[in-house]
Amino acid sequence: METICYNENETTKDNENFQLYLKLAEAGNHIEQYNLGNCYQHGIETTKDEEKAFQWYLKSAEGGNLLGQNNLGSCYYNGIGTTKDEEKAFQWYLKSAEGENHSGQNNLGECYYYGNGKAFQWYLKSAEGGNLLGQNNLGSCYYNGIGTTKDEEKAFQWYLKSAEGENHSGQNNLGECYYYGNGVRKDEEKAFQWYLKSAEGGSHMGQYSLGYCYLHGIGTTKDEEKAFQWYLKSAEGGNITGQCNLGCCYQNGIGTTKDEEKAFLWYLKSAEGGNITGQCNLGCCYQNGIGTTKDEEKAFLWYLKSAEGGNLSGQNDLGYCYRHGIGTTKDEEKAFLWYLKSAEGGDHDGQCNLGYYYQNGIGTTKDEEKAFQWYLKSAEGGNITGQCNLGECYYYGIEVRKDKEKAFQWYLKSAEGGCNKGQANLGYCYQNGIGTIKDVEKAFQWYLKLAEGGNSDGQKKLGHCYRLGIGTTKDEEKTFQWYLKSAEGGNNSGQNSLGECYYYGTGVKKDDEKAFQWYLKSAEGGSHTGQYNLGYCYQNEIGTTLDEEKAFQWYSKSAEGGYHGGQNSLGYCYRNEIGILKIKKHQNKLKNRCHNCEELNLQNNACSNCELIEIPKWTSGNGEIDKIIQMTQSDDDAKEWEIWRWINYSKFKDIEYLAEGGFGSIWKAEWIDMPEELFEFYKPNHVALKKLKDSQEISSEFLKELKANFQCRDRYVLPILGITQDPMTKEYAIVLRYMKNGNLRDFLKQNKSLPWIERLWLLNSFIRGLEVIHSKGLIHRDLHPGNLMITEVYNNSKHKFVRLGDLGLCRFTNEISSSGAYGILPYIAPEVLNKYQYTQASDIYSVGIIMWFISTGKIPFAIRAYDQELAVDIFNGLRPKINRNTPQYYVELMEKCWHKDLTKRPNAKMIFDTSEKWIEELTYNDKTDHSLMFLNADQKMQDEDFELSSAETTHSGAYLISHPLPSLSHIQPSSILRFDIFLRSFESFALKFCNSELMEKCWHKDLTKRPNAKMIFDTSEKWIEELTYNDKTDHSLMFLNADQKMQDEDFELSSAETTHSGAYLISHPLPSLSHIQPSSILRFDVNKMNF
Repeated sequence: METICYNENETTKDNENFQLYLKLAEAGNHIEQYNLGNCYQHGIETTKDEEKAFQWYLKSAEGGNLLGQNNLGSCYYNGIGTTKDEEKAFQWYLKSAEGENHSGQNNLGECYYYGNGKAFQWYLKSAEGGNLLGQNNLGSCYYNGIGTTKDEEKAFQWYLKSAEGENHSGQNNLGECYYYGNGVRKDEEKAFQWYLKSAEGGSHMGQYSLGYCYLHGIGTTKDEEKAFQWYLKSAEGGNITGQCNLGCCYQNGIGTTKDEEKAFLWYLKSAEGGNITGQCNLGCCYQNGIGTTKDEEKAFLWYLKSAEGGNLSGQNDLGYCYRHGIGTTKDEEKAFLWYLKSAEGGDHDGQCNLGYYYQNGIGTTKDEEKAFQWYLKSAEGGNITGQCNLGECYYYGIEVRKDKEKAFQWYLKSAEGGCNKGQANLGYCYQNGIGTIKDVEKAFQWYLKLAEGGNSDGQKKLGHCYRLGIGTTKDEEKTFQWYLKSAEGGNNSGQNSLGECYYYGTGVKKDDEKAFQWYLKSAEGGSHTGQYNLGYCYQNEIGTTLDEEKAFQWYSKSAEGGYHGGQNSLGYCYRNEIGILKIKKHQNKLKNRCHNCEELNLQNNACSNCELIEIPKWTSGNGEIDKIIQMTQSDDDAKEWEIWRWINYSKFKDIEYLAEGGFGSIWKAEWIDMPEELFEFYKPNHVALKKLKDSQEISSEFLKELKANFQCRDRYVLPILGITQDPMTKEYAIVLRYMKNGNLRDFLKQNKSLPWIERLWLLNSFIRGLEVIHSKGLIHRDLHPGNLMITEVYNNSKHKFVRLGDLGLCRFTNEISSSGAYGILPYIAPEVLNKYQYTQASDIYSVGIIMWFISTGKIPFAIRAYDQELAVDIFNGLRPKINRNTPQYYVELMEKCWHKDLTKRPNAKMIFDTSEKWIEELTYNDKTDHSLMFLNADQKMQDEDFELSSAETTHSGAYLISHPLPSLSHIQPSSILRFDIFLRSFESFALKFCNSELMEKCWHKDLTKRPNAKMIFDTSEKWIEELTYNDKTDHSLMFLNADQKMQDEDFELSSAETTHSGAYLISHPLPSLSHIQPSSILRFDVNKMNF
């Protein structure tokens, strides 16, 4: 609304020439003096001369002419021909007004309008006197409540009088009344007619208003070219609002050819003229380099002017500058305050941004309730981003009850309004049936609309639809084309998908180099999937040169972004030391001159020429130990942290007892002055001391162990750092790295719901250590969880692997032991129990039981004592019960490992290769049969809140450290028949539902009444045949009936088990069966065998 119109100087329409005015004025005619001043002011029949105009107005005014007094006031007010002086202007307007000059009264009213409340009275006098400007301005007073009570009807009436009197400002204001319905019924056609009169009469504001009507089709037919023409007239006439809108026409090509430079220039005129919208638009030009050089500092300053002037969009844009540090220092608190001003003023963009700040606690305290309220205001105001954000509030239940249907409705509004994110979310709703009926065809259509609109994310989604046939027919060529558009548009996800097309040859010829290039763009653009794929390329030489360090770096970025593939691959790199900055092998060990041959090739006290061992500065006091230590130091292949040292016991402090082992005690200590190369590699300087029982005198067996350990040094074998001797007890001690995470048993106890990929890593890493031992021709002979030490990978405590420890019982495969076996009973192979015959296959049996332990976290046969009875059962085929959710592929490998026939067990390399394949598939491809099975097992574990070792008790005889093992070599064959696997496995329901005659004959007190093995075999074979080929016999019906009863009663073989206190978990000496009479072990109650 145009509120105040400045004076349009009145002049007489006299046709007499300038010379006549001059003659009469010089003669003292005050009217002609006024007319002569008007001629000089406007250059009428003479050269324009504002100073002469001022002089003649002064003469006329001093002579009492009211018109001259009014115009003299205008000269002082506007600085025309004289120095600007508002006080003198006021005085001359006052004289003119008091003389009843209506123009003077109007101008005096204007002075009061900006100074005090008398404006209304002088406008009233002017208006009632018939002055058209006064009538217009009086209308503005009534409209705005200036000096009087606000009265839109009276405002309309005075505007009408002014307009009908042909005042063009009054005509424009009357048009505004009709447009907004102020003081009169809204009528856009009449509004247009009055704007037209005003514009044609030369009102620049009217010209602007008329252009606005043509642009939006208000009261007339929409005509962008006419809108442009009238904006141009208004702008050239100096109207700052018209200049702003003309800039918009040039910027957007409305009614004219697009010309951003002209847009910038008109915005500049408008902004410099004080138009706050023009200032905001000018800031936008500087921010984005539209029609001018990009200059963020100038952008910020113009946004600031606009914002301080009260422009709501400017306030919002200024908040954006503070938010992102555009042209100023980033300041989220100031950003919040400007968004708040904008939002409270009713700007819907500002309301949306304010909601975002409240939602995320940016620049203010997080308040999701306020966030929801501001999103609601913004959405109801038509802001499409606010509508989308409001939809997300309903979708996720942010300070409102989750409501997928309302979420869908707001996404729909947002999408129909053109919001890209809203269209994407709406497509997702249709695709997945969220808040609406699933309709993949509509999903496709919305993705198509988004894509055709040039949105790169929509193009990527559309490519995905063509790739998988979502809402359309599968089309690999179109898949490629849309991914290409998305990628070229800079979408990093689309770039990744395009890379996959080149990698797999989808819709285009396979090209690894192009795949690599697009993965690179995607990764550098921030796509975490792209970062993962780029790492994979570097790791596997796909389209580029092998570079494991770069692979590691990109996997790290992907993992930090939360992508599971990147996280798995990073773990794989850490565990396999791929691309990690490693401590390089010390190639230039200190060399000195040999005292014997005088060559400079003495290394670690050993000369490679003369094999002279230089007398060391240290000694253990035992020549054999000295030789072994020197052997490690002279080995050219040994790294600095692999060689052994004799460590004086005084170098240890804070020695603390930890536990008792099968062959000695374990202590923790701190190694003072640990060598730098060791400290750098192991950090910190804590070590474990394994004090060996009765080791005051070193045995040949102990020396064999030391040599075997050095031969098997590997990342996956627990390293020996050196040897020491307790000066008090004289016991020798092996110095080992202290493993703060404990052993496998401790670790699984603390990590009950470990994902399967982590469990596979545990298996994989300890098998690597075993493979090293077996490759050296050795047998470990004492594998169990207590000897598998959990280790953190170098520089990353998150990832763990297993180091194989305690090589005390290691022997070469060609060594035959005549002494008894040693270990923890459940982990010992049956053939070892029988004749103490160890082979590498015996170790594999132990692997099978450890696999079971990894899958369950439970102690095998925990409720039973580890005695002769259990030994007999194991020999006869007893194995731990397999958890029903264990992946079948894992079960099959485990059962092969613990197979009774040692020739059918896999070797260590086969187990490693299999587990490595599973890990790779889980890491790099989650769609294989193997990976899906393990992922499904993970999900079941979560669904059932599975805990590995819940509510477990342990038999007192279930020892956890190595013990001597019982021998079965003297037991008669008939004595083991009652442990028939079939009967024992189903003993619970057999006692209830089946014929138990055969089982009772087997455990009969009178051994002469027991059947022999062939009788049992023939009977069981007959039962199996009848169950297989004929289910109508008495026998088969009895067993089938038992099956049904077992299902009806939800039978589980070992449900709700507890653990006997004798079921030991660390290695103990085992009881021998060699001196027990066969008949004495046949009578125990079968109910004790609830395993």
